[in-house]
Amino acid sequence: MNLDLRLGIEVGKLVPALGWVLLYFVWQGLIVGAVSAVLLWLLRHASARWRYAVCALALLLCLCIPFVHLLSLLSGASPARLTVDAPPAWRAALQAWMPALVLAWSAGVALMSLRLCLGLAWVGKLRRQAVAAPAIWQARLDALALRMGLRGSQHVPLKLHGGLSSPVTVGFWRPVILLPAALLSGMPVALLEALLAHELAHVRRWDYLVNLLQSVAEALLFFHPVVWWLSARMRAEREQVADALAAQALQDPQQLATALHALSLHAAAPQHAGLLMSARGGALLTRIERLMAPGLDTAGWKLAVPALLLACATLLLQVQGKPAVNGTILADAASAMLDLPVSAKHMLVFDDSTGQVLMAKDADAVVPIASITKLMTAMVVLDAGLDPEEQLRIARADGDASLQRHSLLAEGVAVSRGALLQLALLPSENRAAAALARTYPGGNAAFQQALQAKIRQLGLTRTTLTDPVGSSPANTSTASEVAKIVAAAARYPDIARITSHPQASVAVNGKVRTLHNTNPLVGGQGWDILLSKTGSSHAAGSCLTMRMRSGGKHVTVVLLDAAGAQRRSLDAGHIRDTLADRTGRMH
Repeated sequence: MNLDLRLGIEVGKLVPALGWVLLYFVWQGLIVGAVSAVLLWLLRHASARWRYAVCALALLLCLCIPFVHLLSLLSGASPARLTVDAPPAWRAALQAWMPALVLAWSAGVALMSLRLCLGLAWVGKLRRQAVAAPAIWQARLDALALRMGLRGSQHVPLKLHGGLSSPVTVGFWRPVILLPAALLSGMPVALLEALLAHELAHVRRWDYLVNLLQSVAEALLFFHPVVWWLSARMRAEREQVADALAAQALQDPQQLATALHALSLHAAAPQHAGLLMSARGGALLTRIERLMAPGLDTAGWKLAVPALLLACATLLLQVQGKPAVNGTILADAASAMLDLPVSAKHMLVFDDSTGQVLMAKDADAVVPIASITKLMTAMVVLDAGLDPEEQLRIARADGDASLQRHSLLAEGVAVSRGALLQLALLPSENRAAAALARTYPGGNAAFQQALQAKIRQLGLTRTTLTDPVGSSPANTSTASEVAKIVAAAARYPDIARITSHPQASVAVNGKVRTLHNTNPLVGGQGWDILLSKTGSSHAAGSCLTMRMRSGGKHVTVVLLDAAGAQRRSLDAGHIRDTLADRTGRMH
């Protein structure tokens, strides 16, 4: 009985004390945030280590202030003394609301704790699902760890996981670096080593443990925006500190900057990113700029030079009062003076609204275009006005499914015409395009006639298409005429809708299948793509054409014969950055 009474008295003191502590922290936290903001502004040009330290100390102060305040209130104070400074008229009203306030806070902490536990369970699942990386890559990581000062006894395993889009570090007592399996074959060795160096920097600094403690602080003080702001800023500064350590170990900041740019072209950051030490963390553009020009807030001038040359040439012609000159001539002149930073052998970028050529590189050479052919196939099929719901069966005449990886169309499979159109355009399924041509009214012969008529209608004098798929090297065109094909395809709402989404679901033989766009940039952060089509073959190399919004313009981009899908995406990123930088300088 005495024990129950004593517990009741203690709870009677704790609940109002905790309520007043939470209430007081509203303004106390604002003061901490204001002081921190001033310090961060004063240190904006200093090392990221100093800004990180300010955020860490401020967050620690946010935890300590309520704790010390609670201890002071409970150390011999009676409930009547807890609010002695409050106005008498408010005291009773506020005191009556304290149990409800504490209950609401407790519910919030419980929900945030559940969120944290679910996140930790997800991270544990990632760790269990991952498989060991090849021995040669583990050896590379071990050598890199020694260069970064990690003790030989502190072995960091490298594992592969197919569901990630960026390397991540999990664990602090026995840390593991998880690497997306796609990056192992899709990114150059030097760039991948740079990303691994970044992750090792997190291991060296015990960042996973600090990040976990941050999550605890967020759970306890979830109601205060200053806590969330400090925590987010701390994570951003942490990534810059890790960048600095990695660049120091690599002795080549540009290598890491290039790797971060390549990583930015991949899919979005993973879920529960707050619990992971990921190279995608923080503001990637700011991190790249600091690596390329430490201490200076300057953009990459090399990317702006081609656009600047074009602007100067146009201005000169206007001053001299000469008539308008074909944009291709201007672009070719600028390209002759300075090579654009793209690997594609043939390239064209032009403004859709004005028709002005913004960049060009050997844009009139006749070369194979691979699966970009499927844009023409789609237009011919849509022009026929056929029933999109009609069920069609895949036949042996549509090609060998084994020749294309991940083909969903085995012989005899029933698919609607509309689904075949999606399969041909989104994952670039060859059998889908062949089936659309075979089932065209009048068969393949009639389809070929309609295709040649479409070529003439669009005025494509240097384009030759012999099959609906693009598998033949005889399917050729120029970057200039591919741009015309894209302009025509953009007038078909179905083509624009299908190709501007990262994925879609279709029914194949009665089962719902998820299709993924062959252009990984679609749906990516910083990309606004309105129409897209890729192509790839031994003869054509890696090709990409798309319509997008960039630098305040609607532009069409054509890249032919790039050195692989990864370099093709990097080329597109360079073009986007050039356009954005040019617009920024104009304003």
